[in-house]
Amino acid sequence: RRQAGVLAALAALLAAQLHGAAALPDGLQAKLAQAAAEVNGKFNCSVSIAVRDAVDRAAAAYGTVDFSTGRQASTADRYPWGSVTKLLTGASVLRLVAKGKLSLDDEVAPLVDPFLARMAASDPSQGFSSMADLWGPENVSGTTIRQLLSMTSGIPDFDTATPCMPPGRAGCVPTDPLRKTLYSDPAHNWSPTRLMGVPWVAEHWKGRCKRLVPMMRPFCYSSTNFVLLGMVLAAREKDATWETLDQAAPLPAYLKEQLVFATMGSPRNYTPVHGYDHTTYDMPPGVLNSHDNWEVSGVFSGWTASDIVATAAAVADLTWEVYGPDHNILPEEVVNLMIPAKNAIYGLATFNLDRNTGQTGAKYGHAYGHLGATYGYQSATAYFPGLQAAITVGTNIERDFQEQPAQAMCLAYSALAGLSTNRTVSCTFDSGSYFSGGCKCTPLEDEATETLFA
Repeated sequence: RRQAGVLAALAALLAAQLHGAAALPDGLQAKLAQAAAEVNGKFNCSVSIAVRDAVDRAAAAYGTVDFSTGRQASTADRYPWGSVTKLLTGASVLRLVAKGKLSLDDEVAPLVDPFLARMAASDPSQGFSSMADLWGPENVSGTTIRQLLSMTSGIPDFDTATPCMPPGRAGCVPTDPLRKTLYSDPAHNWSPTRLMGVPWVAEHWKGRCKRLVPMMRPFCYSSTNFVLLGMVLAAREKDATWETLDQAAPLPAYLKEQLVFATMGSPRNYTPVHGYDHTTYDMPPGVLNSHDNWEVSGVFSGWTASDIVATAAAVADLTWEVYGPDHNILPEEVVNLMIPAKNAIYGLATFNLDRNTGQTGAKYGHAYGHLGATYGYQSATAYFPGLQAAITVGTNIERDFQEQPAQAMCLAYSALAGLSTNRTVSCTFDSGSYFSGGCKCTPLEDEATETLFA
């Protein structure tokens, strides 16, 4: 099986070369190493960066992955990728849509309820056997697959992290009750049904999704949406329980062996990379958490919303396979549905990451992919259509506003864009916001020469 995967990957690269695709530019690996070292120097974390295009790959890593032993980073290190998992889950659902087995406007409850009922019959402690039991029939009626994929449903999020926006707002204390619970019982594995049944999710329907920013499309981020989408997949496969879903099913053969799905256990069971909580949640003003989450099973809470463990290179491959021009997982017309509009934070299982490019032009200022924040680890993956390349960043700390993966992404992209266009690109950074980077870079397009990105 391993040999078949290698042969498939080589065949794909050969096909790209025959079609005239360009290799990554000389000097990129050194630039990526420089970017990883720069972000490490600012945030004292390990940084793993990978780039993938049609014919080539590059990667670099820098920093300490285990402060108890001093172990240094390698490009072979696997990281927990948190919500980057949503990209694969969304693509898996859309694959069924492309095949005519689902519709984006199918209601979710009729698809999921029989699956919930089967699990409740085998485990009465589950406490519910339908979506209506949790949120009422009047609420779940009309909730569609499209709404789950686009983060526009009224389903509450099991994640309780509440940062202060804008940062430093007077009188605001960042809170995260679930984090406290996970840390108090680090060996406990939280099943998806247990998360759906917690008091702040069950019977707490959020109602109509609202605009976070005027002129932007409505956006209500909820990881619970993607737990339900996992159940849609499991129900379609007639799985008896959530544990038996094959999340790797839509992947090309070579990639199936590179992604691990952590349905049980803590990061210690999958990787030597420790993850450190450096957030301010539930801490006195001016004090950061300092918690090593390597042995906290709650890092993987969320199943199909947050359970991928892989190298940065493997996630770059996943990103390429979903969005790249080969369309190996989804047909082009379905990929186009995923891409967010300019006035949207989120499309279908996809963030608008234009603000992570440092550019404003139509070609080089466009990016989309997914952010990945989980307890002690933060990451990002993006596809840049102007260069037809995927870039992925994994880090082993967690901060309130995810600045370190955003800055590493901007530096890596600017290095690739500068080398590809034979331009010198320099970047500066502000704090950005929770869902978008704050980089400003030398413009690469004529229409952007008057103004740096703001």
